[in-house]
Amino acid sequence: MNIKFNLSKFSGVFSPGYAMYWAMLFAFAIMFLNLGTEGIFAAQEGRTAIITRNMLLSGNYVDMTVEHGIPYEKPAGHYWLCLLPAKLCGIEGDPLYSRAEWGVRLPSALGALLCCWLCGRLAGRIYGEREGAVSIVILSSMATFATLGRLARIDMLLTASIMGANYFLFTGYLEEKIRNPEQKITANFQIYGFYLMLAAGMLLKGTLPVLLAGITILLCMIFFHDWKMIRQIRPFSGGLLFMLVAMPWYVLANIRSEGAFFDEFIINQNLRRFTGIGSTYRGGERMSYFYYFPKMFAGMLPWSLAGAAALAVFAKKIFHRTLKLRKETIFLLLWFAGGFIFFSLSALKRGDYVLGLYPPAAILIARSTVMFFDRAPELWNRWRIILWSIGGVLAAALLINLSGIFIAIGEKNAAREWSFMSRRDGMSMAMISSFINEHLLLTIAAAAVFLLLIYGFFRCLEKRQMGKSFIFLAFLVLILFSSYHGIIQPGIDKNKTVKPFVREARRYLGENEKVLYIGDFNTEMIFFLNRPYDVKMDDTTRFLISGEATFQPLADSGDWEILLRTGKDHQYPAALMKRRQAEPPPEYSASAQQK
Repeated sequence: MNIKFNLSKFSGVFSPGYAMYWAMLFAFAIMFLNLGTEGIFAAQEGRTAIITRNMLLSGNYVDMTVEHGIPYEKPAGHYWLCLLPAKLCGIEGDPLYSRAEWGVRLPSALGALLCCWLCGRLAGRIYGEREGAVSIVILSSMATFATLGRLARIDMLLTASIMGANYFLFTGYLEEKIRNPEQKITANFQIYGFYLMLAAGMLLKGTLPVLLAGITILLCMIFFHDWKMIRQIRPFSGGLLFMLVAMPWYVLANIRSEGAFFDEFIINQNLRRFTGIGSTYRGGERMSYFYYFPKMFAGMLPWSLAGAAALAVFAKKIFHRTLKLRKETIFLLLWFAGGFIFFSLSALKRGDYVLGLYPPAAILIARSTVMFFDRAPELWNRWRIILWSIGGVLAAALLINLSGIFIAIGEKNAAREWSFMSRRDGMSMAMISSFINEHLLLTIAAAAVFLLLIYGFFRCLEKRQMGKSFIFLAFLVLILFSSYHGIIQPGIDKNKTVKPFVREARRYLGENEKVLYIGDFNTEMIFFLNRPYDVKMDDTTRFLISGEATFQPLADSGDWEILLRTGKDHQYPAALMKRRQAEPPPEYSASAQQK
């Protein structure tokens, strides 16, 4: 049999018209590689799994139940989106043998892809298809965006709703308004997508997307000198649609909780955290107004460096033109700046709060990156010196790592001897450093691939092949993410998840044996252990699971014995303990007694 392949038939898929689809494939790889890694140890993941499971088992899709947890902490939208994938992954059965990780994380990953697609579409409509594809690559591989897109948390879905609202605000009104500033413009039908996305955001995390959209519209009216804008975006019919979608659940939740939902979520979780008045979170501390400057720079790595470099290259041209920017660019800047100022004024700050500002930043960085590749200056003919310098830095870092310095720094900080890193950051540093030392040959091979890609990048720049040079850059970023999520992450996650500990602990416990949690409230443990539990001790308590600060004093008292502990240097240390006078339950297995 003589089979011939005519590659010219497939050449079209490599044409510029398919750039957005290749960029989405890049984003898919970033979000889905090893997405179901064992354990749901990140903040809020355990809570998501518990609430989703309770909804499916009870048939109550209004209340968010975590026994002894904070009630009415968030709206229900995120958990509704987790219901179908969680059910398909078997979360209603024994959680320990389900694929709960996939079930609760899949909505966030899909939300990240939706956000990337809308970001690329918006960039394409404003600047062109190249900027659209580049913005997808940049957004999906920003450090914080990529991390939160892989976790079962509300933040990524909220960001998708904010991105969608701004996309439809532009396509439904601003795009035509900017093109025909002198004409009377009424928003087209797409503006209703703006109100639907705001309603979705309201069901995900409350009033935040509405506030951010209001700030953006207000700033646009000020900068474009057009106060009629508020009447032209169909506020009455759009507002009615918003109310019909978002308000029923809020009214029902407040009635069922007899006003407790309003007090906890609206007053405590929103107003008090923003103003700092009466808030008990972090002792009511008002955090620095400059908190988000380093946070966002670090969260947008590696592309914050590219953005800074492009800005440095074009700063003279920008200021030479006295900041005569396109109105579309001003819209993106107002979206970013308005949100940044709003969050900076808040008393309570967290890095994930500003995730909704990453899409406009990605589009602006994509624009400056494309401009750089189009008009880049002649490459310094001794660029190989840069390559050798990078190789030297990598070799030096590897030698320093082999000496154990990074492990020592991480362990000292984990012991809370230093204050410039969190305890968990120190533990992560020690774990990653140890993993690299244990897999030295693999690390050297990865470093060699890394240097080859940098070489290809510089060679393409030298030949003025700008499209190929960016492809090399994208592959370089993809290799870094793939190495971490595919190789390093599975190696270090064993010291983060308590799932293996739970698997052993259940050998000691009867099916209905109640467990006391003391000194810790680990929702991942509660989910996987799947046993009745309490947080108050009484005379009937036979087994307890305690956090790091409490299990040794309890053991020293003589009334309790430690049956099982998490491994050394675990990020969430805990111990299973049994009262010495307690009789074992009937289900107490022979293997457990031997252990």
